[in-house]
This record gives sequence, structure tokens and C-alpha cells, in this order.
Amino acid sequence: MFLRQIAPFNIETILALLYIKKIIDESGDKVNEVILDSLQWKDDKFSFNNKEKGIFVRPQILYSESQYRIAVKTMKELREHGDRYSVGDIDLDVNKISEMIEKTRLEYMRKPLDDLIQKGKVKDDRVNILDFWGLTTLYYIGKVSKDISGINNYEINEFKDKIKLVNGDEFDISGYELTFKYKGKKLRFRIYDGSHIYKEENEKHKKEEKTKINAYIILALYSGSGYILLEEDPEKSSVDEKIRDFYKEARDKTGYDIQLLVVDEKKLIERGIISEDSYVELIGKDKIKKIIDTVSKIYGI
Repeated sequence: MFLRQIAPFNIETILALLYIKKIIDESGDKVNEVILDSLQWKDDKFSFNNKEKGIFVRPQILYSESQYRIAVKTMKELREHGDRYSVGDIDLDVNKISEMIEKTRLEYMRKPLDDLIQKGKVKDDRVNILDFWGLTTLYYIGKVSKDISGINNYEINEFKDKIKLVNGDEFDISGYELTFKYKGKKLRFRIYDGSHIYKEENEKHKKEEKTKINAYIILALYSGSGYILLEEDPEKSSVDEKIRDFYKEARDKTGYDIQLLVVDEKKLIERGIISEDSYVELIGKDKIKKIIDTVSKIYGI
């Protein structure tokens, strides 16, 4: 499971897919199905100065100086006043996206854009940031899975489902889902907004009216249901102390630890595959296969 306000990043998605392949290869009959959920949060405050959000309105390509401004709102507006908006308020310019696709040759982005047009989710040449990057993430997973697992056939559809947390609370969820089979095992990759889940659980656990939403509370409840979070180790010295406090508060309030599969980018930084600042950047078409092979060797997966 990823906790990302908009979408997981290319490099961590590759890592996740390599881990999933290894788990299935080594599990025999112990694993019948794998579900990877990416939780979006449309109600989170948008901030262009936060690189994990800003990269989705001004995409940059790994090993390239090119930047593509694809938001409907101007970069000045987003830079100076972005926190006036929630993530779900941000729309992207379809014409600018098409221009980016042409210049970057990231053709896998064309299909989700066409799908969203057919679904009626594009109006006045604009598309919501969560719809575009959510669906694009699944097409990226499909593309990369061809190189990692030899997958040629997959399906991407909208979905509606219910999810039950370890405390018994049940929620409706809806978004986009990619499915395929590998070695007879079913794989499901879902991306959906979890704002309503965060809000309801936070109401139950916060002490004061103005207490900040702690998204890690919901992750602890997911983990109690068997989900594992692909995330940086909160005990690392480089992790913000506030994040460590959120982890501790989530454990104290729910009684559950967040189970982690640590995505440690340090090895990639040490080998020069990425830098501290380029972790969030898109991987160009001509680099994907090489990076998959390199990451697989570095991590032994």
C-alpha cells in the first residue's frame, strides 16, 4: 500500500513491482492474490513547494533538464497561493498534457487521457489531477509489468468496493483498478481517494477540535487488516520528527503498528541512479528497462 496525496512515484512503483514478483516467485501456493492500494487524499492542502505534490503539476524527467507546466492555474498562483486549494481542486490542461506526451515520448500516458475523455471526465480541456495521475499510474504499472514479469494482458477499469478495517469500520471505496495474473496468482492494483476514511477515523481518535488529521491512524487500522505500507523507515534520522510522532500517536491510539516494507532510496542515491531531489521525477521511455535491471541488482530482487 502507498499513501500518496496524488500518486506513487515511478521509482518506488518499480521497487514495489519487483518485490511483488519476488514474493510470488518464492511463495508457491502460500499466496493466491496480491492487492496493492494507492491511497489518494483529495482534501489535503496543495502546496507547489512540496515536491511530492508539485511534481504532478510541473513534471520533470529523470536525467533531463526539461520541465512541463501542465496545470490550469499558473505556476505563480500555485507557488504563492497553492495552499489555498485542496489537492482535489487542481485541474490539469489537456492540451499541455498532450504537448508533454509528444515531447517526452511517454506514450503510455496517451491511453489514460483518451479513456478520461471517453468517460466524460474532461471538460473545457481540463481534467482533475487525481483522475489523470491515478489512471496514468495504472497504465505505468501495466507497462512496467511487461518488463518485470512478462505480462502482456491486463485490464483497467473503474471499480466500486467496500473495505473493512481491523476495528470493524466499513467504507465504500471507488476509483480505478488494474488486474492481471502472474503465475496463476491474481494481482489487483487500485488507486482511490481515502479522504472520507481519514476524516471519520480521525474524528474518533482526535482529542481536540483543532487537532490536525493524522493520516497514519488510518494506516495503522489498514495494517491491522493485513496491509503493509511501502514507506521510508520512520526511525531513520533523516525522517522528520513530526512523522515519527504521527507513527507513535497512531500506534498509541489504535493499538496497531504500521507494518512496513521499507522503500530505502539510499542505495539508489549512493549508486547515482537518483539524487535526493530527483526521487519524484518521471522515468523517461529510454531509461525504464535499464533502471529496472539496475534496481533489481542493487536490491537483490
